[in-house]
Amino acid sequence: MQFYSFDLNDPIFEFLGWKLSFQIITLENIYGLDPIYTTVSPTAEGWGLVCTRLSWAGQQEYVAGGFYATIQREGDNRLRLSLSVEAPHPVRAIKVLLRDLPAVRPLDMLDQPREVPHGGLLDKYPNPLRLPLWMAQTPDGVTLGLRSEDAEARPRRFAAYQERMGSLAGTYTIEALFEQDARLFDTILACPDWVLDSGMDPQTFRDEQLAFNEAHMGLQRWEQRDDVPAWTRDLKLCLTLHGMHWSGYVFNTYADMLDVLRYVTERMDARQVLAYLPGWEGRYYWQYGDFRPDPRLGGADGFKQLCDEARRMGVHVMPMFGGNCVNAWASNFHSFGPSSYMKSATRNVFHGNQPDWDLSRAQDTGWQAWLNPGAPAWQTELVRQITRLIEVYGFDAVFLDTVEVYTNDPDFNILQGYAQMVERLRADRPDLLVTAEDWYDGLLNVFPIFQQSGNWRQVPDWVGRYARLFGHICDSEPSRGSTGVFEWGYNPYQPLPHREPYLTTIAFTDGTLANAKPEIDAAIARALAR
Repeated sequence: MQFYSFDLNDPIFEFLGWKLSFQIITLENIYGLDPIYTTVSPTAEGWGLVCTRLSWAGQQEYVAGGFYATIQREGDNRLRLSLSVEAPHPVRAIKVLLRDLPAVRPLDMLDQPREVPHGGLLDKYPNPLRLPLWMAQTPDGVTLGLRSEDAEARPRRFAAYQERMGSLAGTYTIEALFEQDARLFDTILACPDWVLDSGMDPQTFRDEQLAFNEAHMGLQRWEQRDDVPAWTRDLKLCLTLHGMHWSGYVFNTYADMLDVLRYVTERMDARQVLAYLPGWEGRYYWQYGDFRPDPRLGGADGFKQLCDEARRMGVHVMPMFGGNCVNAWASNFHSFGPSSYMKSATRNVFHGNQPDWDLSRAQDTGWQAWLNPGAPAWQTELVRQITRLIEVYGFDAVFLDTVEVYTNDPDFNILQGYAQMVERLRADRPDLLVTAEDWYDGLLNVFPIFQQSGNWRQVPDWVGRYARLFGHICDSEPSRGSTGVFEWGYNPYQPLPHREPYLTTIAFTDGTLANAKPEIDAAIARALAR
């Protein structure tokens, strides 16, 4: 985090013991409230704040504009803030600052306290935060909470730090920012309500947010979801069958994958098995954007035999597809890529993960292009490729990689793009299952099942109300700890927790079937015991 080298001198307003300041971030500067032009008046429900002139440069300069806040009491310690602003330039974000706090300890997604480092702590929604909600504990154990009631899953950011400047030096501040959808930046902005609470139960506070999402975002409980094919509810075991590494190393051919399916289905009902195929199309990531069976893995005939035989057994096949990342050096990129780049709110071209695929230790992946699923050209092309492959090979599930990657793109909304893509893929295919890599609350509306590591990313219990999870490809296979196509290379083998919402998962690279039968049999036994 960075800080200014001077005190911004923002006025502080106190309501029910909360000491609040407000800032407005436009596309060209940051503004505060001019205290001389600000009035606070009591209302039947709380207070009204009106500011008719904005300040900038730490109260050295002023400009015409307005900031308006309705502050409602909702209990002894709870406030509801309704905020809006008029500014001389398009407004990016409105910030609420909770001031003059003791040394708070922010809670993680499992409600475990963290320390605030010297340089401050910053959490971003929708990734890595999964809800627009943030809590912290004071030294005497009181929980402070902030949550944002927004039906559109727009960006939020939360920060905590110790003040270094001004009269509050030594105290702590918590920031909560709402950022507008970049497609809609304007000189006028009203942000969704913030709820501030103190001394509440964390689980109850979170349940209130989830109830809002159910009522206003279309979030459905797992039992009521209508995007879960009937066959999906019978699944007990996911087999991660690694195909080809980025470098071209082959872990399993299509024939090898069939051998795994035969072994497993001799020991359990094939209809309870999901065969997940990362690297099935050839060089992992390198082939993204041009999906087809790879000749070295067995070609079109070998892949058709795999799909046909799996279907005859009753196994459900799920190939992996890049939902937003492609090889910009591929010959077909010009037809959908240049108009579809994922961008930041101020139009910096986004470049996501940069694995050290070639072991150059440079992590220079300029050939990777990150594309917005809401961009018509890329969405249409990916849907075209997937539907054509479904028609030829008849698999009944699709996995979309890296969908949790988010930018506030000024041209196309990413979350809406995935919803449109899934709707197009499932049109006239009600039995098609569409899954994805990772979740946040907006994506829980779109995908019913996610790939999730058991020891990498935190998974609160409440996620099981809405979705199911299978093992991430970073979770290794049991014979030598290989992560197959995934860039980590090695990870100690560790089965997923044996409980909901996890689907028992076991991965296979070259040698797993021959050298890890006890672990494979144990995974089958865990699946059957569910």
